[in-house]
Amino acid sequence: MKKIPTVVRFFYFFLGAFISWEIFCAPAVEAKTKEIIRVLILRDVSHFKVSGQELALGDLLTGQSFFKNIKKSSLTVERDGGPRLRVRGHSISARALVLTSARSPLTINGRRYRGKIRVFPGPNRDLWVINELPLEEYLVGLINCEISSQWSLDALKAQAVTARTFATFQKGSRSEGLYDVDSSVNDQVYAGIGLEDPRSRRAVKETEGELLLYQGKPIFAVYHACCGGKTESPEYLWTGNFPYLKSIVCTYCLASPHFLWNYQVDAESLAKVLGSMGFLSQRVRGIQIGERSESRRVLQLLIRGERDQGEIPGKEFRRLLGYDQLRSTNFWLKESDGVFLFSGLGWGHGVGLCQWGAKGMADAGIDYRSILKYYYQNVEIGQLPR
Repeated sequence: MKKIPTVVRFFYFFLGAFISWEIFCAPAVEAKTKEIIRVLILRDVSHFKVSGQELALGDLLTGQSFFKNIKKSSLTVERDGGPRLRVRGHSISARALVLTSARSPLTINGRRYRGKIRVFPGPNRDLWVINELPLEEYLVGLINCEISSQWSLDALKAQAVTARTFATFQKGSRSEGLYDVDSSVNDQVYAGIGLEDPRSRRAVKETEGELLLYQGKPIFAVYHACCGGKTESPEYLWTGNFPYLKSIVCTYCLASPHFLWNYQVDAESLAKVLGSMGFLSQRVRGIQIGERSESRRVLQLLIRGERDQGEIPGKEFRRLLGYDQLRSTNFWLKESDGVFLFSGLGWGHGVGLCQWGAKGMADAGIDYRSILKYYYQNVEIGQLPR
């Protein structure tokens, strides 16, 4: 798991009062009936547009309403000088905002969201936008972002339980932060309510509240698209003790369109990518694969330039080239006339549930509980006491 930079930790501490006020002043009935999740939907933006019917805009700390006598259906929120915010072209006193719509979902930059929207000034003269909504509603929108709701129902249920567990684990580990989960591939993908449908809602409803538990606690339920035949052990990616995450053979994802992949990049383009990240700015003359993990994923590479050479971890190399290009670190390569040709297996980091493997198991008639216990060892499926 990634460490939080010092400047961001200070930023969290500075704004902690806003979060605490909102949580402790919220109605007790709502807290008892619905588990709430805070989803980071925008960061590093200078402004955004929000629309909805009868928009309400308030100071997150004091509850003061802005523009309460003017019915607005659209607003633009901008970062002003210092920690201040600007709305409708006017600087306002609030340093953190809450946005709601009484009669419809909120639309942020063209995407629709349920619940509330919180807005905070970021540490880099930017804005952080966070959607606060019930956890179960979040999961309904997530299903079609991560897989397809047209898959077998047991695959959808396995995804729902896994995503619920992952979100719950992250919420516990980030309780002092501004958000619980990121809406990007950094955590799990969420794009609002636009992809909700009856099948995704059914999968969430029929597994409502279910979590993967190890010794009574939610697990770090990571997952990926396709393992390429064997899942990875977590120690190669994260620091921590995850006894329920083991490398296993998976023969159920063979039909995945991502099982085999190819990618090529020329030496000049590769040098630009590496140079932009401060690694190696010279023309790349050669790449040698070093150590591999037990599942055959590349742990280290040696890259030779025109004047020197350097080592780079496989997971960092993949990040630099792009997760959609170098789809996994389970690859082989060869060089031909200044072009590097990569051939690999699977898509993603390879730890935990293999989504296409879950599909293959569900298509074979295996129920979602058995699917989950195949990829996560010695776990129970249950609910946390309320």
